[in-house]
Amino acid sequence: MQLTPADARMYWLAGRIRSDQFLLYCFDTSTNDDAALRDGIRGRVERIGDLRSAVRDVPGHLDHPYWVPRAWSDDLVVVHRLSDRSWPGLQEALGSVVGTPLDARESTWRLHCYPRVQGAPGCRGDALVVVLQVSHAFADGRRASALARELFSPVVPDVSPPPPEPPPASLATVRAVLRFPGRFRETTRAGRRAAHVNRILDEAVSAGEVPPAATGFVLSAVNVPPGPVREVRSVVRPARMFRAGGVTVTVAALTVVSVALPRLLASLGGTAPARLGAEVTIAVDAAGARNGYRNAGVDLFVTEPDLRVRADRIAVELAARRARLSHLLSARRDEVEDHVPAPLAKFGVDRSDLDVVPATVTGNTVVTSVARGRGDLELLGGPAVFSSGFPGLSPVMGLTHGVYGLGDAVSIGICASPRAVPDVDAYASMLGDALDEVASALGSASA
Repeated sequence: MQLTPADARMYWLAGRIRSDQFLLYCFDTSTNDDAALRDGIRGRVERIGDLRSAVRDVPGHLDHPYWVPRAWSDDLVVVHRLSDRSWPGLQEALGSVVGTPLDARESTWRLHCYPRVQGAPGCRGDALVVVLQVSHAFADGRRASALARELFSPVVPDVSPPPPEPPPASLATVRAVLRFPGRFRETTRAGRRAAHVNRILDEAVSAGEVPPAATGFVLSAVNVPPGPVREVRSVVRPARMFRAGGVTVTVAALTVVSVALPRLLASLGGTAPARLGAEVTIAVDAAGARNGYRNAGVDLFVTEPDLRVRADRIAVELAARRARLSHLLSARRDEVEDHVPAPLAKFGVDRSDLDVVPATVTGNTVVTSVARGRGDLELLGGPAVFSSGFPGLSPVMGLTHGVYGLGDAVSIGICASPRAVPDVDAYASMLGDALDEVASALGSASA
């Protein structure tokens, strides 16, 4: 079973930009039994075929890589002993984990465990915090959350098989060489189709049938190369605060960021741009790929003083971006990338200049939002209290936000470079204050 073209691009790009996902789950338990923890996780993994996989390259990258079976090994579960077991101490320690990428050829995931964490939000006593690190080629946010649910659900999942054994390297190479001419011809045809579809799409935009493409945003003080260091924080609140006034959790979170981001930029000195936007991940048809999303720029309308009106305008903007990306014409235009022969696609990933500073960006920060379902997960007898996560940084993106709902709690996870956000604790405080203000404004408007 081969990686789809979209997943292969994510795999190759991971060698240049850290793109692993980090799914944090906090369990209200003081249990501190390494053997029971590892045995419990191993028992689940042996039932979940997806978690017994790795990636194998085709020689010379002449074709897309293969998913291959991988046996259990104890290094898949890493128990960290913190010298500072406080909640702030844990968050400081997570920065080094977020800065260390996986090699999907060895494993597509790893579970980091932090027992006896003190003062975690919503916990009565010590907590067990686990962070599921996942290769982005292996799963997008929705798929990774579903895998975590299989790991931690009180309901034992059905047994599923790992990927089948791939063909021998020699056969895979011969097959790739024989396929190359046909794939190259199909790329040419797909390019012509894409150009034709793009003209139709432009006509549909002119007729008002499809929303226009979003315009870019000028760079701000947080749009800098992030460097090697990562810092993470989580702001955890009751889910009802994000649903005040009947807006969606995603719209509420975008409105919160629209309040906090200008304050951060003001604290950094200089003049903030008059327009600020967020690069939002939007789910689309995956067509068999493990990554089924696109990124779109959403205006945050930071000059609108009424937060109720601002939230409504953000909701309309977000709906327009979804409508455009989910339109059949957009999908048909973009499918040309899936026909590019693997060696040419790999060459393009390797030769792309990541040091070029663009005139505009899709968004000044990233906001990704994933609903992780009911709060019925458990581990070592402890119920899950909340979930969080930390979206990756990229060449001109020094600050990202992840919004994650689990049961009655929603968190905003922050991932930042000190080059962009010198005091991440101060920004987390700004974000918390902004959340209080938005919940109050939306709640009072609906009262």
